[in-house]
Amino acid sequence: MVEYYNADDEAQVVKAWLKKYTSSIILGLILGIALFYGIQYWMAKRVVTAEKAATAYFMLLNSTGLPNNPQTILLATDIVKNYPKTPYASMAQLFLAQISVNAQQYDKAETQLQWVIGQSKVDAFKQLARLRLARIFLFQNDIDAAQNTLKVVDDKAYLPLIETVRGDIFMAQKQFDKARSAYQTALKGAESFEGLNSRLQMKLSDPRLVSNNSN
Repeated sequence: MVEYYNADDEAQVVKAWLKKYTSSIILGLILGIALFYGIQYWMAKRVVTAEKAATAYFMLLNSTGLPNNPQTILLATDIVKNYPKTPYASMAQLFLAQISVNAQQYDKAETQLQWVIGQSKVDAFKQLARLRLARIFLFQNDIDAAQNTLKVVDDKAYLPLIETVRGDIFMAQKQFDKARSAYQTALKGAESFEGLNSRLQMKLSDPRLVSNNSN
C-alpha cells in the first residue's frame, strides 16, 4: 500500500491554517455585515461565501468517522464545486484524494491533488498535495515524476517532509548515500512535525544505510 497518509502532516497543516485564519474570518464576517449595504457589496458577498464554505467544511469534519461514506464524499464534492476559490475547497480535495488512494484509484487521486496544486492559494496545502502526489508516483515506481513533483517548493516550512520523501525516492533507486543524507537533513527540522523524528530514526536504522555508512 502506498505510504500516503500521515496524521502528522495533514492534521498539522489544516489545524495550523484554521487556527491562524479563524479569527480573521470572524472579523471579516463582522466587516462584511457592516459593508453589506455600502458600496463594497462585493466584499460582503465574498465574506458570506467564506462563511458558507467554512460551515460546509465543519459539517464534513463532523459528518462521520467513515471517510468513504457516500454522504461524506458528497459533502466534500459539493464544497469543491460550490466554493472552489476558498481554502476549504483545497482541504476537501485533499480529503477526497485520501479516499481515492484508499480505494487504489490513483489516477483519480492524482487529478484531485493536481487541482490543489493548480488552484489553491494556500502554500501549505499546495505543498502537502505535492508530497502526497510524489508518494503516489513513487508507489507506482515512476521515479522521474516523483522527483519532478518535489522540484517546486511552495512552503519551506515543510522541507523536513520534502527531504523525507526525497530520501524514500533515493532508497527506491538504491542510492543509499543520498538517501541517508536526505533523511539526516530532514532530521534537522523534524521536531516541527509530530512523529517525524521517530519515523526518520527508523528509516536511518535500515541496515543498508548503516552498513553503507560504515564503509
